[in-house]
Amino acid sequence: AFIYSDEAEHLVRTGLEEALVEYGKQVDGEDSTWTKGIDWLQANLECCGVEGAEDWSRDMNISTYWISTTGGNHDIDTPDSCCRESKIADGCGTGMATGYNTADVYNTGCYEKGKSWLMNYTTAMGVCGFIFVIFEVLCLLIGGCLARKTRYE
Repeated sequence: AFIYSDEAEHLVRTGLEEALVEYGKQVDGEDSTWTKGIDWLQANLECCGVEGAEDWSRDMNISTYWISTTGGNHDIDTPDSCCRESKIADGCGTGMATGYNTADVYNTGCYEKGKSWLMNYTTAMGVCGFIFVIFEVLCLLIGGCLARKTRYE
């Protein structure tokens, strides 16, 4: 896992950017999987965009459908899922992709938030794995001692 960590980081960043490109598209009259996924990620990790709220602006040109006329012409808007919990309301992300007055939206990008969330759990899993290995070695030693003792009796 550690050998491919740089490649994994690149894939995650690229995946998030591709999701922003597809954000806002409808499939059979419902939000696409990309849209639902980004909204869930932003709301639950309390983040916005890949690097920050500015990722949603026309200047960054990442969320191409979102800022297009077809996607709603959101030149300087973030999705409402970027809004802080206390500020959530329809249209709360309007005008928030400018980098100014971002007290109402999350400022941290989802890439960094997701990475730190994953690292927290990775550390915990590593510690649990190490404890499990120690437990297994102890069981082997005890089992060996018991087998040896029964063989000599």
